[in-house]
Amino acid sequence: MAQPGWYADPSAPDGRRYWDGERWIEETPQRRGPRAWLWLMIALVVVAAVVVALVVLPGSSNPFAAVPEDTRSARPTGTQWNELEPTETPSPTAVETGFGEPIDCPVAEDWPRSEVVDGRLHGGGLSIDVPTGSQWEADPAYIDWLWDNNSMIRPIATGWISNVGVGYIKVSDGFSDDLSTAAEQFVTCMSSSGMFTGFTKREILRDEEYKVSTRIGWRLTNNVYVGNQLYQGIQGDVVDIILVPTDDRDRIAVYVSCVTIDHAENAAEVQHSLDSLRWDG
Repeated sequence: MAQPGWYADPSAPDGRRYWDGERWIEETPQRRGPRAWLWLMIALVVVAAVVVALVVLPGSSNPFAAVPEDTRSARPTGTQWNELEPTETPSPTAVETGFGEPIDCPVAEDWPRSEVVDGRLHGGGLSIDVPTGSQWEADPAYIDWLWDNNSMIRPIATGWISNVGVGYIKVSDGFSDDLSTAAEQFVTCMSSSGMFTGFTKREILRDEEYKVSTRIGWRLTNNVYVGNQLYQGIQGDVVDIILVPTDDRDRIAVYVSCVTIDHAENAAEVQHSLDSLRWDG
């Protein structure tokens, strides 16, 4: 026979049979020929493809990959989303604490005066009787943004006075032509000025239309509180502002008074002036 090796044999399982030099081998030994290596390479390629798929493909397409934890939640976490607990709504209050901070207010190019003519103070088209009581002085109250300011003061305690006066403000200075808004601006300027050093809060007592002679104006009355006069038993002032339209669209006539809170005598003195308020034009 021929030398040991593989020979064609149609009766063999794969069409080939091994001759060992003496006899045919019935059971096929493990072969290392080119065909075996081909199948081995194919197997390796398939394994490599599977490994790549496991690493590259997203978890949703990969049955072996770890599913990433979803940290999102359909359940709200904030108390504002808890429908069983109503959202807290601030209660409306008449006390406002947002005033008293320094702000830029106009400065009138005018000097205040204290001039009494026929027992009355005249300014801005308005006039009032001088307050009753012997302690009132012909000395003006300095309100920087008030034009034609004609006023008087009354000492109450060391470093504290009451005042009453008339004059006008200008729309061109930055005041609103809406009377109620301009009144808010006026009291805000007062609260942030040196007149109320130690300001703590303001309480609105009256905010409404007010008739002066035949003109419909606006009245804003406030308690303006300070904290630096408590040692003298003073809480602050009742600040009364009345704005009246004039024939000049740039000018709004003003009545203003400051009465010490809970000072009955002071209040009665100034009430006399308020009752006499009129439009002179």
